[in-house]
Amino acid sequence: MKSEAGLAVSYLRTDGIAEIYVGVPAGTVARVHLPGEAARARFVTALLKAKCESGDALELFGEPVAGLAPQARARLRRRVAALSPIVGLMTNLNVWENVSLPAAYHGTPPLDRVAGLAVELLADLGVEPRTFLARLPEELDAFERKLAAFLRLLVARPELALLDGLDEGLGRAERSRIERFETELRERLPLATLLYVDCKEED
Repeated sequence: MKSEAGLAVSYLRTDGIAEIYVGVPAGTVARVHLPGEAARARFVTALLKAKCESGDALELFGEPVAGLAPQARARLRRRVAALSPIVGLMTNLNVWENVSLPAAYHGTPPLDRVAGLAVELLADLGVEPRTFLARLPEELDAFERKLAAFLRLLVARPELALLDGLDEGLGRAERSRIERFETELRERLPLATLLYVDCKEED
């Protein structure tokens, strides 16, 4: 695959039947429709791991992922975050612990900043912060689980944010609420690349 400047994502899959190419300019809001759940999961997993399967080619921020040293791969992975069924909430931790655990482990951002972001975002979306953050994943409905995952994504401050199947499993009222996610992300991470991912089932 030829390297292209200015792309946050360059992905090519050739399986002998169909070819899939995704090129996402850095700093944009883009959408990609993949042919079925398997292709979607393969694509999202490749971006999150900065590592693709045989038959695929992937570059993140202009850097080919094939043959990367572990430290270089880890560095690329830190630049990507996702709201996706592939990255579920830890069921034995409440929402606050799910959101703050990476920051507590890495020491950045400071936990007081994480708490401030959580309270501010939840208040903006009409959710009572103290009650919400204390709940376990099993106590959340579909919209609330996506909200917790979105908050965790914002805390990570990625350069590439994947929103995978964002409105799946939601009713009309919940879909109107979740449309606020893009506004919140663009306000808080104006230079990030935002990539919506969904699939169209193959005939």
